[in-house]
Amino acid sequence: MPDIIDNVKVGEYIKKLLKKHNMTQDDLADALSISKSAVSQNLRGKSSFDIQNLIQIAKLFEITLDDLLNLKTIESDDVISEYQKIVQKGLPAITNVPAQNLRISEPDIYGKVFIDYVIEARQKEMFSYLHNHQLSFVEDYYHRAKEIYLKIIKYMLEEDMDDLLSYILAYTKLHGSFDIEDEQLSLVIWGLLDKPNIQPFVSALITYRSNPKPIWSFKKDEASIIPLTKIDIIEAIARYHLKNVLKTFMNTKQKDEDLYEVVLTFIEHNFIEGIHLYIDHFYQNPLTWFRKSSLDVQKTHLEVLKTGDLELISKFASRGLYTDLTPIVKQSILTHQFKIASHLIATYHDSINFKKIGEACVLESQIELLEDMMTYLSKDDLNYLLSFVKLSDMKMMLYLIRQGARVDEKYYNLETFKKINQLIDYILTKGELS
Repeated sequence: MPDIIDNVKVGEYIKKLLKKHNMTQDDLADALSISKSAVSQNLRGKSSFDIQNLIQIAKLFEITLDDLLNLKTIESDDVISEYQKIVQKGLPAITNVPAQNLRISEPDIYGKVFIDYVIEARQKEMFSYLHNHQLSFVEDYYHRAKEIYLKIIKYMLEEDMDDLLSYILAYTKLHGSFDIEDEQLSLVIWGLLDKPNIQPFVSALITYRSNPKPIWSFKKDEASIIPLTKIDIIEAIARYHLKNVLKTFMNTKQKDEDLYEVVLTFIEHNFIEGIHLYIDHFYQNPLTWFRKSSLDVQKTHLEVLKTGDLELISKFASRGLYTDLTPIVKQSILTHQFKIASHLIATYHDSINFKKIGEACVLESQIELLEDMMTYLSKDDLNYLLSFVKLSDMKMMLYLIRQGARVDEKYYNLETFKKINQLIDYILTKGELS
């Protein structure tokens, strides 16, 4: 499978399939439950169908996903492999020989093993027969072994077949993990793993832990293989926006211990919907302060603030996922997210230190926000903020004075006299404080 899907080429191929099956683009839009304009854009290569749509399109036209992505290997017509001849004859060609006598793991002249042809011909009955007899499809020493195991895994997922864990373990044993280096193949396999009906298997895969490796063993064996670590799962969910796998992952956990890592990874891959699902699942009830501290909710909330997503930030606040809301509101002002700051001030004023928030408003010359919170500022707070105003911000100085702020010796600093002199110059020039 290529590293990059040619969207234009795939779009043109789908157009030909539509014409062949007497279907319109509107028919395809209805079949995929997406808008007609989205189909049009995708067919012109301006954007791309997501993996679930590609899977549906392949099923709609009764072809493989590889065919759809124009990845099918074309064999030479001059010489047909003996393996290929047998596959073309179908299941009876192998059932007349005792299964234990079948030798199908050695490559042919094209470097393919028997199962390559079975999968390419979509011979599900033949595949099931070989699989049920637990025959070896490829020798682990063969240089294509990892590729073949992935091909088997993908095929079984496409055909909704059970019991593919053994092939995942075989791949993991060779590769060291279930990480798939080919990005497009990884996208396809994880997309297939995200299908709702596959989730019981996904649950078993996530929770799979073989017997621990003996403490004195220096031999790497299958007993120590773990296909997916928690980090692997979180990364895959985030990278490919796997909502069903995420739900399965959350349902296998008794409690949450990974809030910061999950949120950070989901933000990195722009899986905001996933964060909403995660929060809704784990944080229905108020947390104790100790629990908040152990989960790093404050640090997590500040990372969420960087997304600028008002709905998500509001959800974190409403679920109490912070230890101190003041730094969060202050940071929203300093990063010019004034709509978010205004919402938090209006909704959670009992949880905010307005003197500290006032500092940020003064630094950013946000008179409008100060106006919203003026009822929460004391005379002493105003005096403090006047001492905090930048010398160049005459507009803010005048606003605070009109609100009752005065120069207070308690907040004297090196710029106090400069500010007073500047105000005197302003009065002499303008004639009044207006």
